[in-house]
Amino acid sequence: MKNFSLINSEKITFSNIFILAALTLMILPFLTSATDLLTRLLTRFEIYRWIQDTIIPYEMSILKTTLNFLGFDNLRYGRTFIEVLRDGRWEAVYLSWNCIGWQSVVLFLATLATGLSGRHTTWSKLEALTIGILGIFFLNVFRLTSVVLVYQVFGRLVGILYHDYLTTLLIIGSLFIFWWFSYTFVLEER
Repeated sequence: MKNFSLINSEKITFSNIFILAALTLMILPFLTSATDLLTRLLTRFEIYRWIQDTIIPYEMSILKTTLNFLGFDNLRYGRTFIEVLRDGRWEAVYLSWNCIGWQSVVLFLATLATGLSGRHTTWSKLEALTIGILGIFFLNVFRLTSVVLVYQVFGRLVGILYHDYLTTLLIIGSLFIFWWFSYTFVLEER
């Protein structure tokens, strides 16, 4: 039986995630515009080149492997883009520094402060943290893969809307699932 402090900690974590979700939904159009502006600004600095030269090719190789594993062979790959065959024409889907999943990492880190603040064993906190980091990694692989697939099946406009809005909801939903799983199966009280 869980004690009151653990249940209270769970409620606080889920409340914080809910508040974060509500705020994210309220500012989503602004956030998307701000992200686009930030992308344009950072392309003028060297950090953009480092991310583009180091992280994006790594993510492209993971994305290529995932899509090939799923049997999608009507794609062509560049260093920072994937071309999809749609209506007999090749159309490019570009990956920029903004596609590396930093937003999901920020949202995950924002929930850690309250999520791991209870009286849990250090080992169970490390387990939850490890599961969370791996979850964010695989969520981002899924997110990138699904964006390409949605783009190929439904076209550019639906792909952009999916990328800009629905993947944010996917991230928030996955945080609810992660914390539910952590409190139910991973975190142990001291």
